[in-house]
Amino acid sequence: MIGRILLGVLILAVIVGVLILGQGPGASMARKATEEPTDVPGYSARNAEVVETGEDGRPAYTLNARMVRQRSNDARVQLEGPRMKFLSDDGTTWNLSARAGQIHPDGSNVDLFGDVTIAGQYADQPVKIGTSIISFDTKTEVATTHAPVTLDSNGGQLGATGLVANLKDGTVRLESKVHGSFPPKIR
Repeated sequence: MIGRILLGVLILAVIVGVLILGQGPGASMARKATEEPTDVPGYSARNAEVVETGEDGRPAYTLNARMVRQRSNDARVQLEGPRMKFLSDDGTTWNLSARAGQIHPDGSNVDLFGDVTIAGQYADQPVKIGTSIISFDTKTEVATTHAPVTLDSNGGQLGATGLVANLKDGTVRLESKVHGSFPPKIR
């Protein structure tokens, strides 16, 4: 009886050993080759320029970037050093820039990150807005953020948390905690 049990255990050990040795390095390599990689390259371009046109065929905005990348497994487009140029209805040119950004899969939004600047003219005065992150809706032409912002204009500066800037009609709304200083004008 003990001999039979010992023989059964020995046969079972041989079967397990054959199975383990049969899956050697070649088997694991074949399995890895058929698995989907997590970071598959898609496309990239240096010094890229994208021009979005309106219904009238004229440029609605221009986006330039030092590097544009898209992974094949991610529909978002990554941007390095993005700069956007937008022409409002009143003819004012607005310039947006940042260290990095991304375009949403449907192209409806461009998110900008790091040292974000929006510069243009408002009421014949230069305006410069600075923040750390902003989202630009390419359809409504509205830039929004919940981050702290500074707005420099007419020799003064306003600080706030959050902003909604409609670049199409030239309106800027500071959301909360607004503080500002404007030097007196000398007559």
